[in-house]
Amino acid sequence: MNIRRLTTLLLLLCLNLLVGFMYIQPTRIMTLIGNPTVNETEIFTESSLPINESQKVPQTPEMNFPLFFNFTLNPYDLCSKHSNNKTKLSLLILVCTAIPNIRQRQAIRATWGSIAAANNNSGYVRLAFLLGSTTVLQEQVEEEFYQYSDIIQQSFIDSYQNLTLKSLMLLQWVSQFCPNVQYVLKTDDDMYVNVANLLNMLIRVPVKSNVMYGVLFKKAKPNRNSAAKWFVPKKQFDGSVFPDYLSGTGYVMSRDVLPKLLDASAALPFLVMEDVFITGLCASESHVRRFNVRGFAYWRRPPTGCAFKDVITGHHVTPSDMKKIWKELQKRPLICRKSKKKI
Repeated sequence: MNIRRLTTLLLLLCLNLLVGFMYIQPTRIMTLIGNPTVNETEIFTESSLPINESQKVPQTPEMNFPLFFNFTLNPYDLCSKHSNNKTKLSLLILVCTAIPNIRQRQAIRATWGSIAAANNNSGYVRLAFLLGSTTVLQEQVEEEFYQYSDIIQQSFIDSYQNLTLKSLMLLQWVSQFCPNVQYVLKTDDDMYVNVANLLNMLIRVPVKSNVMYGVLFKKAKPNRNSAAKWFVPKKQFDGSVFPDYLSGTGYVMSRDVLPKLLDASAALPFLVMEDVFITGLCASESHVRRFNVRGFAYWRRPPTGCAFKDVITGHHVTPSDMKKIWKELQKRPLICRKSKKKI
């Protein structure tokens, strides 16, 4: 065998090994079974997606649950830390965010999330951000984690189409690492949350277990148009009407609900619409009670302190909006005109 032929054979062997290695990496799983056109670092909020991206029909991966990924960054002691007065942990806020959205995370820490950050994330309210994996900005994410200890990351690809996986990560993490919290709020990084009003609401509600609160949708129908963004094929959901579900922009759950939802997910077909999947299908399967609460909103409110003074959440809030709202809410007294519009 001459040297040229031997060199060619060795080169082919190396290429085969390289291809095989790429296909068995755990962090590549979602790239293979998801939408190959998705940018793994795209901003997940619909309002911030480029027009051509937000109009794409999501390609739903075929999966069987339970499907769990490794935690690559994990503040596992977040719920076990105690403040000096050992205040009971009342509320854990978990924010679904995307890799590039550091400005949103910083704005949340400095504004409505500061009730947690101000106590070194060890008081009665605590805050963390949920991320998938990245190969582009991982070093930046790790620096953020070591600085704030409030990043939870798993090894699936961070993309808009994987929001259901991100919500399942939330259920898994709380079930495993946070046994002592009373309530968990799931929200997004383009939301403003009036945490004081939320806590007051949770004190007043008569039902405190096996319950979820938010904006409740009833009798919503699946979109069967294959060209639509949220097309739902019958193999994912064959009914004509979705079960009642809560808007994924922000909902709160009693702690006992999360393991039930996680268990229920194992028996259900995967659905890209994470709010329908988690708060509709899984909640119905688990017989969890869901209630509509005035004050939660999936729509945009005016970015003013007065618009958020007596409510719980508002959607499509930019980092600059958050700072403006927060600053105005600190005014004493805050004088507001009565509005006739719904809040």
